[in-house]
Amino acid sequence: MSIAPAADVVYHWIEVRNMIHNPIIRGFNPDPSICFDGDYYYITTSTFEYFPACPIYRSRDLCDWEFLRFAIDDTRLLDLKGCRNSSGIYAPTIRYNDGRYYLVTTDKNGMGNFIIHTDDIAKGRWEGPFHVRHDGIDPSLFFDGGRCFYCSNGVVDGERGIIGAWVNPENGRLESDVRLLTPGLSHHATEAPHIYRRGGFFYLLFSEGGTEYGHHCVIGRSRNIDGPYELCSKPVLDHRDRKGHAIQATGHADMIKNADGRWFAVFLAIRMFGKPLLHNLGRETFMADVSWNDSGWPVIGNGGFVELEMPGIATDKEDVEKKTTLFDFSSPLSDQNRESLRIRRLENYVQDIGNRRIKLHGGCGITEERGEPTMLLTRQTEFETETSIGLETDQSLTGIGGVCVWYSNKYALILEISNRNGSVCYRIVRCVHDLVHKERRIRLKSVERLCLGIKADKSKYSMLINGRTVAEASIANFCTEGCMENSFTGTMLGFFAQNGDAVFFDSESPSGHIEKTL
Repeated sequence: MSIAPAADVVYHWIEVRNMIHNPIIRGFNPDPSICFDGDYYYITTSTFEYFPACPIYRSRDLCDWEFLRFAIDDTRLLDLKGCRNSSGIYAPTIRYNDGRYYLVTTDKNGMGNFIIHTDDIAKGRWEGPFHVRHDGIDPSLFFDGGRCFYCSNGVVDGERGIIGAWVNPENGRLESDVRLLTPGLSHHATEAPHIYRRGGFFYLLFSEGGTEYGHHCVIGRSRNIDGPYELCSKPVLDHRDRKGHAIQATGHADMIKNADGRWFAVFLAIRMFGKPLLHNLGRETFMADVSWNDSGWPVIGNGGFVELEMPGIATDKEDVEKKTTLFDFSSPLSDQNRESLRIRRLENYVQDIGNRRIKLHGGCGITEERGEPTMLLTRQTEFETETSIGLETDQSLTGIGGVCVWYSNKYALILEISNRNGSVCYRIVRCVHDLVHKERRIRLKSVERLCLGIKADKSKYSMLINGRTVAEASIANFCTEGCMENSFTGTMLGFFAQNGDAVFFDSESPSGHIEKTL
């Protein structure tokens, strides 16, 4: 199944030197956190109800980012069974200290805040989880002089804001009382704290206003890590007054000092596609340079404003875009930046790497409330994109196989294919709010394989069979602004099996030729 471009495409740029090209990690990749180990920079992002969780992307130069692995790919670390939509994993923070990598995050589905760590971020086993506390979200770690300081949002003595305490990062045990560091400026949705040290001050960067259009970043500083913090009177990242700008909802930032001593910030934002207050790709990862003014305060971008292209990092690499696939049939699933819902039962995903195909065994219907369907999803990374996959429709199709545009079980466009006693049929299923519409099944000509496709533009999604459009749905059905529930994810494209087996193959492989007839 091919798609261009995709979230784990590595981009190289030469047309404009010394530029940041935003977003640096495209598609649903919110709440970014960054660290540097002297060789590589690493970013991780939120995944909510999807599993595996917390993708890790790496770069040597802050320009070219590649998917490395998932930090949480083992159910011993996380159980998302019964997880509600947009619950699960919130806002991981990644840090490197003394040869060890640490990740702290929130499991809203049950465990609360916990830490995992590894000495080998590329291939090593992550140890944990080590529970810290249940209260609060968006935890962070700051290493200082052999000790580690923990912060998150939360409540102390009835007052809400950013809280902190010393912690043992090896086992998650707090080593001091939790204290309120700051109630924030607006006292509304004070969250996403990160601490840095520069010039004798501890700097506390955090977000306010709630994610989406009220989002912005505030910073404070103190001589003592546990405060009190003097807050800068003006947000350091804020697009609330830039109505009509292509970038909105900037917030949840983390900062890093690179190998040359320059500072940069990564943060989430959304790209608008032309219609007012509608976006469907989810919150993505952006980057901007950070300068420090004469008063010792950081300045993100151009006075808190950022652009799709802005001065930043130089690169001399050639202008090459790697084509990728929705699923890489030639490599193990464990190496792929592909998601399932809540849990992935490996016995239901049987690969034939040599023949570039995979057999999925599905149980429940994919729209079942809080279900654990057999499906593989990838982030939609561009407003206009097209993808396809091959499906065997002979006796190997014992259940229902197909492709889907997926936001959640309540917002989906699904193309189902079935073989009933030698009669191959398709059906379109639409989920919008609390409505599920299943169209009548339509019989196809006698075929043994089909090419299923999804096409997206800035107004609609189209479902295709052998190149012919069989259904369309408005983009508005997959925009966060139109959801009837609090939603933090983005649109995914994928394929699935339910109530039996379905065999998929790479429709662009030498053996994947399909007659374009219906």
